[in-house]
Amino acid sequence: MFPRKFFLISFIFLFSVSIYAEFIGSVEFDKNAGRAPEFVKKREPLLAIEWAVPLKKNQVQVNRREEAGVTLFGEDILVAARSGELHLFGKNGELKLTAVFEGECTVAPVAVDETHALVSVSNSVFMMELVTEKKGEKTKYNWKILWNVAGKATVAAQPFIYEDKLVLIQFHDSVIYVVDKESGELKNMYSDYENSEELAVIRLAQPVIVDGKIVFGFSDGTITFFMLRDEGKVDLIPYYKFKTANSMRKFEKRDFFDVLSFVQIEDSILFSGGEYGGVIVDGKPVKLENMEDLQLFKYENGFAGFGRRGIFLFDENGKFKTQPFKSMNYVTNLVTGNGFAVAMTSGEGPMLGDTDAFIYLLSPDFTKVYYSMMIPNGVSSNAVCGNGAVYFVSDMGVLYKFKVLK
Repeated sequence: MFPRKFFLISFIFLFSVSIYAEFIGSVEFDKNAGRAPEFVKKREPLLAIEWAVPLKKNQVQVNRREEAGVTLFGEDILVAARSGELHLFGKNGELKLTAVFEGECTVAPVAVDETHALVSVSNSVFMMELVTEKKGEKTKYNWKILWNVAGKATVAAQPFIYEDKLVLIQFHDSVIYVVDKESGELKNMYSDYENSEELAVIRLAQPVIVDGKIVFGFSDGTITFFMLRDEGKVDLIPYYKFKTANSMRKFEKRDFFDVLSFVQIEDSILFSGGEYGGVIVDGKPVKLENMEDLQLFKYENGFAGFGRRGIFLFDENGKFKTQPFKSMNYVTNLVTGNGFAVAMTSGEGPMLGDTDAFIYLLSPDFTKVYYSMMIPNGVSSNAVCGNGAVYFVSDMGVLYKFKVLK
């Protein structure tokens, strides 16, 4: 007689074989194409935290947004915090150096090259040089201030480097400084100051060059095209300007939707802000649909706008196409990488949705959400994307590196 264990093992083996045969019989293979079975699905991309570093000891958010943000600096990362601190992090999240300034950082640093950066702190801009010194196996880092200039009001947008010779610095009192890039000498200044009581501190776009002219936006909702003449004496000459609002009501408070944004479109610009948005045609602003209250963004297939209601897409002429992504929270960042896009939101209480917000991994055309993760209080500062990773500072004051896994 066979042992009882033998019958039990035989029964389990035969049962398993029958189940496997039934499973295999139910799977259809594409014999002609030699493809994998239909049940083998391609894994969608994921976001994974590679590291997270707190920038401050107290992680309690007190309605003070981290408005400056992150800039790639060679293989390192520059982080400007609202507290006036400039942090230099390595690619693995190691803190290399911290510089402390008197004032607040509300504008992301500008990487001039791998050793120089322009840092805006309150009403001042500093040209910084990173100095390294080898001591045995260790490297010592230090910042050297090459020059700095100061205005009467806070810096309004990232400093703009013109033809690698001049730095144009814009302040919120409608003043623009033209500074020599090497020496920091003030070459000239432009002022459109009228009445300080009518001005507000809003988010302004970095200047762009269109048809040989430099385009600036101002805190009162005005957009101006300038000609820059550098013939012995440097002059910044207004060529054409228009207002995007008939009143200051759209520019009264510092909030997410207080935005004046524009991007280049052929020999003109698309703009968003004030009471409407649109395009410049034959020297005149033409209103376009769904263009107001957005931060405009140029990507390979056209133009996108992100803001209070989600993400909007426009064609090469600025005509509204579709809204591929909707959000109850305000979309504060939209960055793209190799085959993916990342959107970030910030919480604003019950008026705009939840107080917590999210980071979303999207398809390149923004139509599909691959992955999402909650970020306490969200992200209102500048975020960057590089080498298959996304870097940002949350409103709680934590620097994150998210890797995109495909």
